[in-house]
Amino acid sequence: MWANNVVLRTAVSAGLLVAAVLALYFAGRIDGYRTAQAEAEQDKQEIIGIYQGAALAAEIQYSEKLAEAAAEKQKWFDFAQAQSVKLAAANRALDVKTAQLQEQISHAIKKDGDAFSGIGPDSLREYNRAFGYADH
Repeated sequence: MWANNVVLRTAVSAGLLVAAVLALYFAGRIDGYRTAQAEAEQDKQEIIGIYQGAALAAEIQYSEKLAEAAAEKQKWFDFAQAQSVKLAAANRALDVKTAQLQEQISHAIKKDGDAFSGIGPDSLREYNRAFGYADH
């Protein structure tokens, strides 16, 4: 019955045509939304990649500077240790020399005790030797 009705057939055809057009339209919109969402996600990943690359580069640069500072610190520590060893050796040498001079001075004074001024030739020789003058 409705197959012979031209108006009904035209209305159904028009309805199907409108439904098909709307389906294509909304399918395109959904596909466009998905495409835009995928592009946005890709842009987001690119930005994250750039950020992570910059952060990694900054971390590497910081690590290099930190290693340089640690090497410089170790260099100065080693220098200070070497200077401490030299200073201790110099102090020991001075202590030994002081003890030797005290012993030699007391020996020279005992030997020169009969001199008029208390300073005889041995005392004068020790005095000159103690101050680095030539021994005559």
